[in-house]
Amino acid sequence: MSDDLLRQLATRAGISPEWTDQAGKLHSVSPGTLRAILAAFGLETHGEGELREALAAGEQRANAAAEARFTTTRIGQIVVLPVRGEAGSRVEITLEAGERRLVVALESQNGMLTLPSFDIPGYHTVHLPDGDVTVAAAPERCTTFADLNDGRPGFGLAAQIYSLRSPHDGGIGTFAGVAALGRKAARLGADALAISPVHALYGASPSHFSPYSPSTRLFYNPLHADPEAVFPPGFVAAVIAEEGLGGTMEALAAEPLIDWPLASPLRQRLLHALFRRLREHDALATQRAAFEQALAEASPLLRSHAVFEVLHASELLRDPAAWHWRGWQEVYRDPDSVEVAAFAEAHAEEIEYQIFLQWLTGRSYGQAQQICREGGMKVGLIADLAIGMDASGSHAWSRQQEVLTGLSVGAPPDYYSAEGQSWGLTTFSPRGLAASGYAPFIETLRASLRHVGGIRIDHVMGMSRLWLVPEGASAVDGAYVAFPAETMFRLIALESWRHRAVVIGEDLGILPDGFRGYLRGQGVAGLRVLRFERDDHSYIPPADWDPAAAALTTTHDLVPTAGWWAGSDIDDGEQPQALQEQRAWDRGIFWGSLEREGLVQGERPAPEETEPVVDAAIRYIARSPCTLKLLAIEDALAIRTQPNVPGTTTEKPNWRHRLEGEAGELLDDAKVRERLAHLGPERGEG
Repeated sequence: MSDDLLRQLATRAGISPEWTDQAGKLHSVSPGTLRAILAAFGLETHGEGELREALAAGEQRANAAAEARFTTTRIGQIVVLPVRGEAGSRVEITLEAGERRLVVALESQNGMLTLPSFDIPGYHTVHLPDGDVTVAAAPERCTTFADLNDGRPGFGLAAQIYSLRSPHDGGIGTFAGVAALGRKAARLGADALAISPVHALYGASPSHFSPYSPSTRLFYNPLHADPEAVFPPGFVAAVIAEEGLGGTMEALAAEPLIDWPLASPLRQRLLHALFRRLREHDALATQRAAFEQALAEASPLLRSHAVFEVLHASELLRDPAAWHWRGWQEVYRDPDSVEVAAFAEAHAEEIEYQIFLQWLTGRSYGQAQQICREGGMKVGLIADLAIGMDASGSHAWSRQQEVLTGLSVGAPPDYYSAEGQSWGLTTFSPRGLAASGYAPFIETLRASLRHVGGIRIDHVMGMSRLWLVPEGASAVDGAYVAFPAETMFRLIALESWRHRAVVIGEDLGILPDGFRGYLRGQGVAGLRVLRFERDDHSYIPPADWDPAAAALTTTHDLVPTAGWWAGSDIDDGEQPQALQEQRAWDRGIFWGSLEREGLVQGERPAPEETEPVVDAAIRYIARSPCTLKLLAIEDALAIRTQPNVPGTTTEKPNWRHRLEGEAGELLDDAKVRERLAHLGPERGEG
């Protein structure tokens, strides 16, 4: 009986008690996993009595969203408010732009106050006697690349920020490299430059450098700031010389791999020196005034993040094992405690420095986008939004009621990992989102869209369901948890419309039936990756690819085309001969598909002859009807470097590779320009 009640409660809470693997086999979720996830939702399930109480409480909590006084709708759809009301009553509304309207409530079948549809997207306010209700009225779909480019196709590049070289970067790529690459790519006809995540990590822990494991997604990683976007010409070079940083910075910049533990503190020394001079130097009056204004306008969220950064550093000095804020001194675990307030007051200048870092990074980010758009790009930068945040980080500390504790986001077994994956990330609580009027999700979208023309949502299926794994369990022992997909996609569409930004969804891996079609209807461009567009015998003809999707030859989680052809990703581990034989078979299938498209002829190249294959792969996606093609910089350069190998941490140099040559010169080679020409004509100086 108790197991039946447990499954009922789990189902009502949005937890699926079963899941189907990539081979089509059905699995049951263990009672232990169901109990652990329900506990994270605040539902205790130790005995039959508690289960029955939780089921009864769940019925009451179903109306908790009404307390948030928030709902969503689409343009052209009637609006059902989360409050009761009578048909025929007159209701006053203020549109987001300020226009006042008076409408008459419609008939409703369930007694809820129902209003006529809105004809303008926005966050509109409905004024009622017992308080206002916010209605997020979304357009029918997101803004698409076809909207921005009058239906014509275009292309963009994708690059990891840290890999781009520029003067004075000290071994870690910055927005100076992004701007330089964007300027050149725009001249060669690109309409977009997709970049790796720039979410804030941990200033006090340079060994924590995966861009997909952020401390918070609301703020930026200041190691990518470009000081020369703010300070006068020559000023940064002078400070480097005065501080004696030049030699070490140049040595680190010359390395093929980033040494994060050495390069990060060195860059922090430079940024801190610039902060000091901003306050002292007479020639920086304009910059100082701009920063002082930003400091005065800093939001409570930003100040909380700044306090976290300083407090995290302080606690790690006290106890190097106090990585997680739950391991801090107890008085500091509550961000609203008087002890935290006293700490912030005692460390006011250090907190101002953290705000300076965010101001400087934001200015750098904005300038890079401006350069891309002035160069003629229709989109400019495309930001990457990670699927979750580190449970040890700033967001989880400062907004504890918003996130799930004791669970990790991951994935069941699929073609990336036969054992499944547990990424050590937390995410928003579905119940917390509803209770807060989705404010945390809206804030996250706006933070990612602030300085860009597009956004790539990592693991976009997470808007509908997420694989959640209890702490200490294997990735296989997780379960799917449903999220309010329609509400979240409405908000994505609304923010896309407000920012005039395209939305791309990483829709690889195991997906629910019909999910890709659902994305298409939302105006979210899925990914069609050449390596995966195949069956056992051939590749899907490019003419059959989805026009609304973005076409790619590879991703940052795959070996580039040159490396795949050469087999550089095949380690000398278990069964290397079998893997080599399989790769030889796959090469034959790929070459045959290229021949059928008339893209190649003659004998198949040897594994080391990679350039003809890379060129043909680019021409293959160019033939697709996909309105937007995104080419990884590694394939544009025909190199073999894989940015990240899923399922590995220290075994591979993940998130450390640097590209050879200055960012602004990477596309100068004639062969590179020829590859890009397959995707679209050059734009020139414009």
